[in-house]
Amino acid sequence: MVDVTAAPEDGPHLLYRAARRLCDKTSLLHLHLRLTTATGTPPAASLGRWAEIWHRQPLSEQETQRVAGELPLMSATVDRLRGGKPLAGFAVLVTGHFLTDLIHLVGCLAELGAPLDSMTVLRKDYAYQWRHRVHGHLDELGVTVRDSTDAEAVTRHTALARQRGLRCLALDDGGYIAPTLLDQARAGLRPADAVGPWAGVVEQTMSGIYKLRGREHELPFPVFSVAQSRLKGRIESYWIAEKAVATALDLLPALKIEGQPALVIGYGSVGAQIAGLLTQRRMRVAVHDSDILHLIDAHESGYTTARELCTLLTGHAPLLVFGATGRTSMSTREFQALKRPAYLASVSSRDVEFDLPALAALATQGPHHSAVGHAPRTQRLPGGVDVTVLAGGRPVNFHGTDSISNLHSDLVYAGMLTGACAVATRPAPAGLDPAWADTVLEESGLLQDYYERYGPPAAAETTVPSGARTR
Repeated sequence: MVDVTAAPEDGPHLLYRAARRLCDKTSLLHLHLRLTTATGTPPAASLGRWAEIWHRQPLSEQETQRVAGELPLMSATVDRLRGGKPLAGFAVLVTGHFLTDLIHLVGCLAELGAPLDSMTVLRKDYAYQWRHRVHGHLDELGVTVRDSTDAEAVTRHTALARQRGLRCLALDDGGYIAPTLLDQARAGLRPADAVGPWAGVVEQTMSGIYKLRGREHELPFPVFSVAQSRLKGRIESYWIAEKAVATALDLLPALKIEGQPALVIGYGSVGAQIAGLLTQRRMRVAVHDSDILHLIDAHESGYTTARELCTLLTGHAPLLVFGATGRTSMSTREFQALKRPAYLASVSSRDVEFDLPALAALATQGPHHSAVGHAPRTQRLPGGVDVTVLAGGRPVNFHGTDSISNLHSDLVYAGMLTGACAVATRPAPAGLDPAWADTVLEESGLLQDYYERYGPPAAAETTVPSGARTR
C-alpha cells in the first residue's frame, strides 16, 4: 500500500500514471479504488471526475486487435485503397458514437493517410459502457475530442486545417457538419472563410440528409450519402430494426402484446423492417408516412394506413408507437389524438422524434417514474391518458447497450471509408447526388467482399441440384 499526498486536482493524473505503470507489469489486473481526502469523502463532482479519468485508459494492443478482427470489411477496404495515401492532405472531422468500432475507424483513416494530430472527433453523448476508454484511446493517439454540441468545433477544425495547409473532409453521423457550414456562410461569413478548405462530407444518417432538404443548392462541395445508399437501406436496416424492437419490448412493463395495436411512423427502410418484426410478434400494425409512395407500399403490404396521422392515433389506438422518420413526428396535435395509454419508442438520432417540451406542456401530471426502463418519461395528459416515452426519447436501439455489434456496423463504416476516399480523389459536382454514392460503393468491391465473406460457400454456389434448370 502506498500513501500519496497531493492536491485534489493532481489526483486524476496520478491515477492515470499509476495505472499505466501497473499495466506495464502485468497482463491481468484487478484494482479496487477508494478515494478519500484529509477531510473525508471528496465532493461528488470531484469523485465523478476522478472516476472518469480512472476509466479513461487507452485500449491495449490485444484489445485493438480483437476489435479489428470484428471489422474485417473496414480492414479490407483500407487494403484496397491505401495506395497513394488518398487522405494524406486532409484534416478529417468525424462525428461518432463512442463505441469500440470508432477506434478502428480512426485507425483506418490514419492508415489511409489522414494525420491524427489534425483529426477531430465529435463525441455524441450516449452513455456507452466503453465511452471513457474510447475517449482515452483517442487522447493517446493525439486526436482532438470535442462534444458534438460544441458550437465552435467545426470553426476550430476549419481554422486548424487552413493553418496547416490541409483540406477538410468530414465523416458525419446526424448532420452536424454540412448544415453548420451553411449556417456560417448564411450568417455573413465570407464563403472562403466558412467552407474554403472543405472538400466534402460523407453522411450516414437520414436525419443528417433531412437537415439539408431545400438547401442542396447552397452546398459548395459534394455530400456523399451513405444514408440513402442501397448498401445501407437493403442490409443495415434490418439489424437496426431488430435491435430497436427487442429493446423497446424489453422496456415495456408486463404486457401481453399479441393482438395489441402498434403504429410505425415512417415507412422507410428501417420503419418497414420494424413493421414486419411487430407483425411477427402478432401485433396489429398500422403505418403512417408523409410520402405517398411509401404509404401506398405500406397499404399494399397489408398494413392499416391513413393519410392523416391523427386518424391512426385515434382510430387504431396504438399501445406502442415507433417513430422512425428522423424528424419530429409527434407534437401537440398528435399527443392530443391519443385516447389510451401509449408507449413511444424513437429510432431516430438524439431526441428529435417526439416533441418532448410539447408533451410536458400538455401534461396535467408528471413526469413520474414507473417500472419501464431506467429513466422513463411518463406524462398524464388531459382525460387521464398516460404517455410513456421509452428511453427518455432517445433512440431505443442505443438504450443501455452498444446498439448493433461491430460485425454489423462494419459494412456502413467500410462504406464511409470508401466515400471519404471518393470525396478526396474523384471530382464530383457540389450538392447531394445519391446516385453518385451508389455508383462508387457498388464499383468499389465492398459488396463483393461482403458476399464472399457472408454468402454461400463457393462450392455450394457452383453446385446445381439434380433436376434443377439453369438458364
